[in-house]
Amino acid sequence: MPNTPAPSDPPLAHHAYDGIHEYDNPTPGWWYAIFFATVLFSLGYYLIYNLDPDAKTIQDDLAADQTREYQRLFAEVGDLKADVPTMQKMMADPKWMLFAASSFRSRCASCHGPDGTGIIGPNLTDDSYKNIKVMTDIPAVITNGAAAGAMPAQRNAISENEIILLGSYVASLRGKNLPGRAPEGEKIPPWPAPSK
Repeated sequence: MPNTPAPSDPPLAHHAYDGIHEYDNPTPGWWYAIFFATVLFSLGYYLIYNLDPDAKTIQDDLAADQTREYQRLFAEVGDLKADVPTMQKMMADPKWMLFAASSFRSRCASCHGPDGTGIIGPNLTDDSYKNIKVMTDIPAVITNGAAAGAMPAQRNAISENEIILLGSYVASLRGKNLPGRAPEGEKIPPWPAPSK
């Protein structure tokens, strides 16, 4: 015998699916309140984060977090010098080369390719260079740029330590001779042998 609704139950909807009737309940008021509150919140959020030039963005938060992390990491090594012994020491440290490789991919890969084989910029894996004669020229080029701005200066974008680590990583790419852009510039003497 089918169940019949009690007189106090809400009215049934005018349809049935597989013999099942639904109550015709209205959407509760609290649901509408939450919906309209989220709409109002989203309007305020849009106005603050898209129209206010002083609003803090997630990119600002990321940059602040990166700065704090770099300060923590660089506290281990202090202030690095752009000299051959320091660069060789960094080249021999897998942890710092991993850090520098990540920095290279985010800052340099658009021109030099993720593996340094060159896209717009020169191939960094061969022995020919346009603006480099000795190893310490690499941080100088990163700092000041080259080729009339084609290689942008990074002195205001990243710290001195990161420039030296990035230069050490670029120096470590030399001699891999990966296929990519043809050699450009002049073939230079090998890097000095690491001191024992």
